[in-house]
Amino acid sequence: MLSLTRTQLTNALSARTGLSLAVRTILAGAAVATIIISTTVLYGVFYKLYVPQLLHSAPVYLQYSANTTALINFVPSSNYKFLSTSQAYSVSLDLDVPTSETNRDLGAFMVDLELRDRRGHVIHHSSRPSILPYESQLVRTLRTLVRSIPLALGLTDERTHLRVHLVDDVYDKHFSPVTSAWIALSKPLQVYNAQIIIRAQFSGLRYWMYYWRVPTALVFIVMAVIWQIVLTVVAWSVLEAYANRSNTVETNVVGSEPGTSAAVERKASSSLLQPSFFAQPEHSDSEDDRVEQTVPDSTPSHPLRRRTSTRSVI
Repeated sequence: MLSLTRTQLTNALSARTGLSLAVRTILAGAAVATIIISTTVLYGVFYKLYVPQLLHSAPVYLQYSANTTALINFVPSSNYKFLSTSQAYSVSLDLDVPTSETNRDLGAFMVDLELRDRRGHVIHHSSRPSILPYESQLVRTLRTLVRSIPLALGLTDERTHLRVHLVDDVYDKHFSPVTSAWIALSKPLQVYNAQIIIRAQFSGLRYWMYYWRVPTALVFIVMAVIWQIVLTVVAWSVLEAYANRSNTVETNVVGSEPGTSAAVERKASSSLLQPSFFAQPEHSDSEDDRVEQTVPDSTPSHPLRRRTSTRSVI
């Protein structure tokens, strides 16, 4: 069974199996298509595992009591982890505030941030100042006149968007992942809505894979396909060379057997046709035996003569 399997493999891999050019072209096209599809799927899986989510956001509901604070839970349970430990992140607070006289009179205010783990321990702390953009009375009057009709129709309102950058280049810890955040404002700022945003700061390969997705994917897929085709051709050449060598060895062995048997038959027939007196004597242990075999006795085989000759010899 082993020799039969080896013979079948040798014949299948040999270049002399009689496969036509069309069959070879179909097989090559199917192999290339399989390589391209598998490489594309592999790149998609690698992208999903290697590039984390860019943005994580959550609404902030400020509590106006003695201090203006808010507690934000990012995960539904304490065992859930949503940030990558090998990725740097930045945290900012987006505020939509009315351009009211109260907010203008507050001036600068401080925003405190604490990132906490599942046990409530503070992992990162930051404090940043902020203030509403300044506008002179003339600018405010002109802006109000330009926007008077949309304001009267309710198509827009008087609000200002503030973005407070709280922390940059923060990394999550493997054993103490961030699960919640605590925010406090030093002054009771009037706010329409607020939102905390955690943004991944991509660099290196992740930057190219996210912001230049199509070119990076094409380069990766083309390089992977070229390498797989080269390795496939090399492996096929090695197997084909091994198959050709095995066929050559088997052909030489099979071709030498008839000549050997014919030589043996010719030798046997010549030995039969040769006279017996030309035959070579067999090896004997004593000189007397060789004499008796080579020189035949011409005396008659009479009993009395045999006894007399024996006695004379004694």
